[in-house]
Amino acid sequence: MANRKESAADIIVSVGDAPDVVVETLSLTKNVDVEQIFGSGRTLPDGYAINQVTYEGEMTCKGNRKDLEEKFFDENGIPVILDAITVSHLGGGTTEYHDILVTSDGYEMSSGETVETSFEFIAMSKDGDVEPTSVDGEEAPNTGGGSTGASLTP
Repeated sequence: MANRKESAADIIVSVGDAPDVVVETLSLTKNVDVEQIFGSGRTLPDGYAINQVTYEGEMTCKGNRKDLEEKFFDENGIPVILDAITVSHLGGGTTEYHDILVTSDGYEMSSGETVETSFEFIAMSKDGDVEPTSVDGEEAPNTGGGSTGASLTP
Protein backbone atom coordinates (compact mmCIF):
# COMPACT_ATOMS: atom_id res chain seq x y z
CA MET A 1 0.00 0.00 0.00
CA ALA A 2 1.32 3.44 -0.91
CA ASN A 3 1.59 5.99 1.87
CA ARG A 4 1.17 9.64 0.98
CA LYS A 5 0.67 12.67 3.15
CA GLU A 6 -1.65 15.39 1.95
CA SER A 7 -3.22 18.38 3.56
CA ALA A 8 -6.57 16.62 3.99
CA ALA A 9 -6.41 12.83 3.63
CA ASP A 10 -4.89 9.73 2.02
CA ILE A 11 -7.35 7.88 -0.20
CA ILE A 12 -6.92 4.18 -1.02
CA VAL A 13 -9.11 1.84 -3.05
CA SER A 14 -8.98 -1.77 -1.84
CA VAL A 15 -9.18 -4.20 -4.73
CA GLY A 16 -9.47 -7.70 -3.30
CA ASP A 17 -6.10 -9.46 -3.32
CA ALA A 18 -4.57 -7.03 -5.84
CA PRO A 19 -2.38 -4.12 -4.72
CA ASP A 20 -4.30 -1.09 -3.50
CA VAL A 21 -4.95 1.78 -5.90
CA VAL A 22 -3.97 5.28 -4.80
CA VAL A 23 -6.64 7.87 -5.59
CA GLU A 24 -5.46 11.34 -6.63
CA THR A 25 -8.81 13.10 -6.29
CA LEU A 26 -12.12 11.99 -4.83
CA SER A 27 -15.50 13.66 -5.12
CA LEU A 28 -18.35 12.09 -3.17
CA THR A 29 -22.01 13.00 -2.84
CA LYS A 30 -24.55 11.65 -0.37
CA ASN A 31 -28.12 11.92 -1.66
CA VAL A 32 -31.15 11.64 0.64
CA ASP A 33 -34.55 11.27 -1.05
CA VAL A 34 -37.12 12.85 1.26
CA GLU A 35 -40.85 12.87 0.55
CA GLN A 36 -43.16 15.29 2.35
CA ILE A 37 -46.40 13.84 3.72
CA PHE A 38 -49.53 15.99 3.64
CA GLY A 39 -52.68 15.29 5.61
CA SER A 40 -56.12 15.46 4.07
CA GLY A 41 -56.88 19.04 3.04
CA ARG A 42 -53.53 20.32 4.37
CA THR A 43 -51.26 22.71 2.50
CA LEU A 44 -48.36 22.34 4.91
CA PRO A 45 -46.72 18.93 5.42
CA ASP A 46 -47.56 16.81 8.49
CA GLY A 47 -44.37 14.80 8.25
CA TYR A 48 -41.82 13.29 5.96
CA ALA A 49 -40.57 9.94 4.72
CA ILE A 50 -36.96 9.14 3.85
CA ASN A 51 -37.17 6.88 0.82
CA GLN A 52 -33.50 6.24 0.12
CA VAL A 53 -29.93 7.24 0.88
CA THR A 54 -27.32 6.84 -1.85
CA TYR A 55 -23.62 7.57 -2.25
CA GLU A 56 -22.04 8.35 -5.58
CA GLY A 57 -18.92 10.06 -6.76
CA GLU A 58 -15.92 10.31 -9.02
CA MET A 59 -12.29 9.46 -8.43
CA THR A 60 -9.18 10.16 -10.47
CA CYS A 61 -6.21 7.79 -10.44
CA LYS A 62 -2.80 8.19 -12.09
CA GLY A 63 -1.30 5.21 -13.82
CA ASN A 64 -1.73 2.81 -16.67
CA ARG A 65 -5.35 2.99 -17.78
CA LYS A 66 -5.42 -0.67 -18.86
CA ASP A 67 -4.07 -1.82 -15.48
CA LEU A 68 -6.70 0.22 -13.66
CA GLU A 69 -9.51 -1.08 -15.85
CA GLU A 70 -8.41 -4.68 -15.17
CA LYS A 71 -8.87 -4.03 -11.44
CA PHE A 72 -12.30 -2.42 -11.75
CA PHE A 73 -13.90 -4.45 -14.59
CA ASP A 74 -13.98 -8.14 -15.55
CA GLU A 75 -12.80 -9.49 -18.91
CA ASN A 76 -16.18 -8.57 -20.48
CA GLY A 77 -16.08 -4.96 -19.26
CA ILE A 78 -18.66 -5.57 -16.52
CA PRO A 79 -17.90 -3.75 -13.22
CA VAL A 80 -16.72 -5.95 -10.36
CA ILE A 81 -17.77 -5.15 -6.81
CA LEU A 82 -14.86 -3.39 -5.11
CA ASP A 83 -14.30 -3.96 -1.40
CA ALA A 84 -13.89 -0.42 -0.19
CA ILE A 85 -12.68 3.12 -0.63
CA THR A 86 -10.81 4.11 2.51
CA VAL A 87 -10.10 7.73 3.35
CA SER A 88 -7.39 8.07 6.01
CA HIS A 89 -7.76 11.52 7.54
CA LEU A 90 -4.62 13.49 8.36
CA GLY A 91 -5.90 14.17 11.87
CA GLY A 92 -6.39 10.44 12.48
CA GLY A 93 -9.28 8.10 11.86
CA THR A 94 -10.68 6.68 8.64
CA THR A 95 -13.88 6.73 6.66
CA GLU A 96 -14.77 3.73 4.50
CA TYR A 97 -17.29 3.30 1.72
CA HIS A 98 -18.19 -0.32 0.98
CA ASP A 99 -19.32 -2.44 -1.98
CA ILE A 100 -18.33 -0.07 -4.76
CA LEU A 101 -19.44 -0.36 -8.38
CA VAL A 102 -17.72 1.69 -11.07
CA THR A 103 -20.39 2.99 -13.45
CA SER A 104 -18.22 4.75 -16.06
CA ASP A 105 -14.63 5.63 -16.85
CA GLY A 106 -12.70 8.10 -18.97
CA TYR A 107 -9.18 9.40 -19.24
CA GLU A 108 -7.22 12.54 -19.95
CA MET A 109 -3.63 12.81 -21.10
CA SER A 110 -1.22 15.33 -22.51
CA SER A 111 2.15 14.87 -24.17
CA GLY A 112 4.91 13.87 -21.75
CA GLU A 113 2.64 13.59 -18.71
CA THR A 114 1.04 10.79 -16.78
CA VAL A 115 -2.41 9.67 -17.86
CA GLU A 116 -5.16 10.50 -15.39
CA THR A 117 -8.07 8.09 -15.46
CA SER A 118 -11.38 9.04 -13.85
CA PHE A 119 -14.07 6.66 -12.70
CA GLU A 120 -17.63 7.40 -11.61
CA PHE A 121 -18.94 5.04 -8.94
CA ILE A 122 -21.73 4.23 -6.53
CA ALA A 123 -21.22 2.91 -3.01
CA MET A 124 -23.68 0.71 -1.17
CA SER A 125 -22.84 1.83 2.36
CA LYS A 126 -20.62 3.98 4.56
CA ASP A 127 -19.06 3.12 7.92
CA GLY A 128 -21.70 2.83 10.58
CA ASP A 129 -24.69 2.79 8.23
CA VAL A 130 -27.55 0.66 9.53
CA GLU A 131 -31.12 0.16 8.44
CA PRO A 132 -33.38 2.58 10.29
CA THR A 133 -35.68 1.30 13.01
CA SER A 134 -39.31 2.12 13.55
CA VAL A 135 -40.61 4.06 16.52
CA ASP A 136 -41.06 0.86 18.59
CA GLY A 137 -37.42 -0.18 18.05
CA GLU A 138 -38.16 -2.94 15.53
CA GLU A 139 -36.26 -2.95 12.24
CA ALA A 140 -38.18 -1.02 9.60
CA PRO A 141 -39.30 -3.10 6.64
CA ASN A 142 -37.02 -2.90 3.61
CA THR A 143 -39.17 -1.36 0.92
CA GLY A 144 -36.49 -1.48 -1.72
CA GLY A 145 -35.38 2.06 -0.98
CA GLY A 146 -31.88 3.19 -1.92
CA SER A 147 -28.56 2.28 -0.57
CA THR A 148 -25.90 3.93 1.46
CA GLY A 149 -22.33 4.60 0.37
CA ALA A 150 -19.14 2.86 1.38
CA SER A 151 -15.67 1.79 0.28
CA LEU A 152 -14.28 1.36 -3.19
CA THR A 153 -12.50 -1.93 -3.70
CA PRO A 154 -12.75 -4.40 -6.56
